Amino acid sequence: MSRPLTPYPPLSKAQQQRVFGRLFAMLRPYAFLIGVAVALLIASMPCELFPALIWKYVTDDLLVPVISRAAPHSSGLIAQIVSFGGRATQPFPLLIWAMLWLFVIYAIGEVTGTVSSVMMQRVAQRFIYMLRNKVYDKLQTQSLGYLQRQRIGDLMSRAMGDVDEVQSFIVGSIDQIIGDGGLWIATVVLVMYEDWRVASVSLAPLIVVFFMLRVFNRKMRPIYVATREKAGDVTTRLQENLSGITVIKIFGRETAEGQRFRDVTWAYYLQQIRAITARNVFFPLSRAVGFFSNVFMIGLGGYLLVKYPHGRFTLGTLVLFRAYWYRLFGPVQTLARVNDMVQRAGAASMRVFEVLDAPDELPDAPGAIALPMIRGAMQLREVTFRYPSDRNGPPQPDVLKKLSLEIEPGQTVAICGPSGAGKSTILNLLLRFYDPADGVVLLDGRDLRTIQRENFRTRFALVQQETYLFNDSVLDNIRYGHADATMEQVQAATRAANAHAFITRLPGGYDARVGERGVRLSGGQKQRISIARAFLANPTVLLLDEPTSSVEPESEAAIVAALDRLMAGRTTVLTSHRPALIRQADKVYVIEDGQVTEQGSPQELRHQGGWFDRFMQSAEAEERGGEPMLAEEERDAAMS
Repeated sequence: MSRPLTPYPPLSKAQQQRVFGRLFAMLRPYAFLIGVAVALLIASMPCELFPALIWKYVTDDLLVPVISRAAPHSSGLIAQIVSFGGRATQPFPLLIWAMLWLFVIYAIGEVTGTVSSVMMQRVAQRFIYMLRNKVYDKLQTQSLGYLQRQRIGDLMSRAMGDVDEVQSFIVGSIDQIIGDGGLWIATVVLVMYEDWRVASVSLAPLIVVFFMLRVFNRKMRPIYVATREKAGDVTTRLQENLSGITVIKIFGRETAEGQRFRDVTWAYYLQQIRAITARNVFFPLSRAVGFFSNVFMIGLGGYLLVKYPHGRFTLGTLVLFRAYWYRLFGPVQTLARVNDMVQRAGAASMRVFEVLDAPDELPDAPGAIALPMIRGAMQLREVTFRYPSDRNGPPQPDVLKKLSLEIEPGQTVAICGPSGAGKSTILNLLLRFYDPADGVVLLDGRDLRTIQRENFRTRFALVQQETYLFNDSVLDNIRYGHADATMEQVQAATRAANAHAFITRLPGGYDARVGERGVRLSGGQKQRISIARAFLANPTVLLLDEPTSSVEPESEAAIVAALDRLMAGRTTVLTSHRPALIRQADKVYVIEDGQVTEQGSPQELRHQGGWFDRFMQSAEAEERGGEPMLAEEERDAAMS
């Protein structure tokens, strides 16, 4: 069984290899586009190197001869290109052609580089689209137990922030590693060809930078992993506070919750400062060391010019070296930035892959089938169930203990019992939101695990105590289980649910938006929309989990009448402490301490003097107004 997602230790080299190997394997479907982009990127590289060669030519073959009142030189490949094979010989035409060549080569480089960048951006966006949807699909198929053990804000951080970090790596790494790395290699070859002595002293400081980079890697790995975790903490706190804003306001906890949010954002801030400080120490130091290559280059190059004024090392060669200095040292800074990106992407990828690799806790059995039709016969046979424990926490106690009950097709069964007895747990097992630790849950005589989940759940409808509505229109919420329903079918469902009248009075009617979690509607209105949604789905099996406990008294009668119509002709399992609903049951099971202690029709159990009899007497007294309305827990305590 999977556990809550937890912070990662620093990534080892082997872990990084596995993570990025997997990441690149996922990019295989985009290999052709990446290949074209890389080819264009490589094609643009000579365009980056060409200007320095022109500067060397202009200096040595045009400016120096003119200043010394000599004829321009025309030897070498660049001279042949600029002079069109010797056709142009005068200084000014040659200078103009050199300038035009610079413009043409620059334009070619910009076009190929831009097209390559656009293609890589499109690949990255398409890949991230796929990856984010894979994360979402994985979360959608996970069990309730898995999701309830996680922090929702942290899951959101993984699906959004961490996936975005991977996108930045995909775009930046290929462009910078291949582009700048290829340019650096080509530049090293060129400067070595021009003069190996000056090239060697220019490259020597890079060895120091390389060892600095290794130290930077070791220090930054744990910092970036911790930073991603702190970002998840901020998202979690924000999500919880916004979801519970009503409770916060009721108890006047705005100041306290504001401080809690500031605490997690301050921890995130401190972690970011650690990362920023480390980067801002390393990058200036690496630039300072790299600057020595510039000093050595000018020093040795100037010495050679003074010592051997007519030697192979010319003023144009020194200009070329100076032009290429950034190409020699720039990739070192780029390498540091890429390494920084790799560390962040590695930490983010591990968090994403942990979500994708979490095992399915409720897989269908091998060979699970789709039933063409469902009669609605259900049975719990010797079922024992306990909720999953938290990570490293003690085992949870058994909620159900060798419990057995049976529901016939078309029968209405009420599950009653004290608070915490396991009533809602039974509904969760019937929907296979959980699997029992022992025993079996049957539907039409088949183990639920041998029936495809998507198949049988489409024949069920659940009306809960706390109705969840999406921040969409009334119409879209009603159609949620039957997207193709016509307006006539929708209105028939809302009339049956006693909802049509109040919907038509809303501004916008059926197109009115209900707000986040339906905050613009009363509890009774939300519940009637939920019942209309169930009517439209036309289920074979109806599950009602305290459907009237959170609604205002003036709405209860309309809701009970709507539920009467909804239950007609369907297999119905309900939990409720409202006598009006319980009396309609064909059979009642009383659950106490995870076991069935009473069973029979409501009329039979009323004369046995057990828990059910005492419960009904108390509930009916409340309905008659003979005593104040008690909470369920208070009633349980009074009856015990």
